[in-house]
Amino acid sequence: MRSRTTVKPGLLLQPFVLSQLGGLLIEQMVEGAGITPSEFALTSWVNVNGDATPTELSRDLGLAPTTLSAMIERLVRKGQLKRVRRPEDGRSYVVTPTAKGRATQAAITKRFFPVISRIRQHLDADEEDVLATMRILEEALRSTLAEPE
Repeated sequence: MRSRTTVKPGLLLQPFVLSQLGGLLIEQMVEGAGITPSEFALTSWVNVNGDATPTELSRDLGLAPTTLSAMIERLVRKGQLKRVRRPEDGRSYVVTPTAKGRATQAAITKRFFPVISRIRQHLDADEEDVLATMRILEEALRSTLAEPE
């Protein structure tokens, strides 16, 4: 009988497993904050990187435009983000955090750093090497998605 531990996930299943495990940790961090793990990813990006257009967010976070649009709408309703029209183009807008959104981010961030510290304690490789490898896979996945079928 084959041991389950000898079967290793491949180039698509391994990222899925990582996403699930990371998602569980993020769920713990956002508990009681009024936002979901996916919403936290979006608000974190905006809080760290600054105002962004939906196109930028879709590209950088790897979210489908329709998924992102619905998420922005929910976060606007929750008072976490606001849309600000771009003066040079009255049709487009950037997303920016509200005061409530910054406060939520600060509260979750207090939980974030201890979790990251615990992950680092269990990491048996250099953090930057792990991230570099993950970025290589990200680029390969993006390139594959950009190819015609």
